[in-house]
This record gives sequence, structure tokens and C-alpha cells, in this order.
Amino acid sequence: MNHAIETMKNHRAFRHFKTSIAIPKEEMQTIIDCARQAASWMNGQHYTIINITNDELRGQIAALQPANPQIATCSTFLIFIADLHRSELCSQAYDGTFIAATHSDNLITAVTDASLAAQNAVVAAESLGYGTCYIGGIRMIAAQIIGLLNLPKNTFPLFGLCIGTPDIEMRVKPRLPEHTVYAENRYPDDQTLSDGLAAYEQTMTEFGEAREKLPYREKFARYYSITEQKNEPLIFEQGWLFGGRHD
Repeated sequence: MNHAIETMKNHRAFRHFKTSIAIPKEEMQTIIDCARQAASWMNGQHYTIINITNDELRGQIAALQPANPQIATCSTFLIFIADLHRSELCSQAYDGTFIAATHSDNLITAVTDASLAAQNAVVAAESLGYGTCYIGGIRMIAAQIIGLLNLPKNTFPLFGLCIGTPDIEMRVKPRLPEHTVYAENRYPDDQTLSDGLAAYEQTMTEFGEAREKLPYREKFARYYSITEQKNEPLIFEQGWLFGGRHD
């Protein structure tokens, strides 16, 4: 099997890393080079990657995310930022108004660009033999991250990425049935999706991942029943979306 395909099909998240093992500079550079080569809208590369190399800063971030102790133990911890700040500087250089930056499509663009870069980094790291783990919890502490990293307006921290040498082997997690996520020419009907979700719930129950405390569908039923705002006010404060220009 092609090595790149084998690497992607063997992906799983690692949350336990061997400590005090540094990634060689040349390998880390390769990972960043691959991330930077990802496709992007208009070649805007609307992201910034921040490598948390300061031990004290890494410790502060880990303390803010007690559910993700791997932040402190992995060899390298990267934070991916949705970034329109450079586009603002381009606008200033040519006397642009930058008013279109508040449109929702540009938030989607920046999130997409950052995600593509991050996935390139993951494939590169795993092809070099390292384990990885995304940290979506960074969004739960976005306000603190903005302060700690001195992020300017028109940026937003999206997620972290742990890279390191795994200390505990992990199984490849089953995925949703193909017919629930892949279709031709039209969206799948609800019965097809519901049957697939029920079957997958049973599959995941049998898989028995220790960190999953609820049946698959119930987990999402509970999550999407919470109405409290998460980051909307902070997103507006950072200059994203139309509301940010009028608050």
C-alpha cells in the first residue's frame, strides 16, 4: 500500500506521550513545511501556527485544560490560529477598506485554511512515526489564549495539535458507515442516516473506548441541547462577523 495512504488509514489520536523526547529540528521543519504547503483560498494562507516552545507558557496552557494533560507531555505543541490580520495589513498597504472581512464567509475561509494546514502537519508527523492529537478544547479557553499569545484583532485560536512519541498504543477507531458520510449526486435520506447512526452507536459501544461515557447518539443529543453561548461575543470582539463592527 502507498505509504501516504497507509499513514492516513492508520490515523488515531494519542493522548499519552513519552516525555523528554524532542523532535529533531529537521523533522519539525519538515512538518511545518508540509503544513505551509496546504491549499488555501486565493493563496491567502489565512492562518498562523504558533509553536509553544516556552515551558512556562506550555504549563499555563496545560493548567487551563486539565482534561488534556497531553498538552504538557507531548514533544511539540502547536496552536493553529484563524488569521485575517495579514490581510488587513495588505489592505492598509493599498488603501483598502477591509470592510468585507466581517462577512461570515471569511471566517469559514480562515477556519478552512487553518484546518487544511493542520491536517497536512498531522499526515507529515505520522508519516515520520510520531503520534498526534488535536486539542479542540483550545476554543474553550480562547480568551486566555488570545491574551497569552498576544493575538491581534482579526485572529482567533481554533485548536491545538500535540505531536510526540506515543507511550500507549491506541487502536484505530471505527468510522461512521460510509453511506452516512459519502453519497453521489444527492444528500442521503433521513432513514438511511438514522439506520447508519444506530448501527454505528452499537459499533462504538462494542469498541469500548474508555473515555466515551455515553452512547454515541446520546452524546450529541446532550451537546446540541445546550443553548448557552460559547465564543460568539469573543468572536465579535476580535473583529469577526458583521456584528463585531456594530457592538
